Amino acid sequence: MRKCSVGSRVLVSDSWISKKAQSGLMDLVPVQAPEDLRRNVLYEALRCSSSDAESIPDRLKLPLCVTRFWFQYRQQNHPGRLNMSCLQALVLGFVYGEADADPEFKARMDGLEPGSSCLEPDVAHAFSQWQNCMRQSLHLNQLLSFPLPEPRCSWLYCGPLLHKLQNALLRHISTFKELKDLLAERWRVLLETLLKSAGLGPWDGAGPSAGVGPSGDDEGWQSQTRKKRRN
Repeated sequence: MRKCSVGSRVLVSDSWISKKAQSGLMDLVPVQAPEDLRRNVLYEALRCSSSDAESIPDRLKLPLCVTRFWFQYRQQNHPGRLNMSCLQALVLGFVYGEADADPEFKARMDGLEPGSSCLEPDVAHAFSQWQNCMRQSLHLNQLLSFPLPEPRCSWLYCGPLLHKLQNALLRHISTFKELKDLLAERWRVLLETLLKSAGLGPWDGAGPSAGVGPSGDDEGWQSQTRKKRRN
């Protein structure tokens, strides 16, 4: 460091001041939290844990957690058969979006006949809620510097396809099993793993029409729901 005395004053070189300024700025740079901590924050926001998604491919972990959160909310606030058919449609849609899913399965999905020329308001509302959950979770994942891989959203959700599929699943309980049987073993395993992680056990479409509730509900969620209904 060079110093130049002028009377009682000490002039410090510009280079030294610059280094001190840079050092001060470095002190202000935030230190990023560990990835495990950031991932746990995301899991907690979506009311799930790492064990819920441990057997799910990384690219589907965030959509799975979102779908689990959405399904639990629907079962608490809008219980009924519609929730199951929407859940199955979403999960089948995840498999459909995979590049190497079985061609016969994809062809059968593409060939589904629309049940009605008009959208069912309740179904549209349910899928809209899922889309909103997905959008907000993508923002949170980005804010947390991507503790979970960002999914390819264009492969996750195709509105016209899901509405046709949901209608078919609701009208014919055998549709789910028929579609599942078209899949190779690894895709069938993935499909059932997704359903189980989302809140349902293995199910071939012949289960109860309603009453399959979400797993892991806490008292806070239930008390808030009771207050909401009383109001």
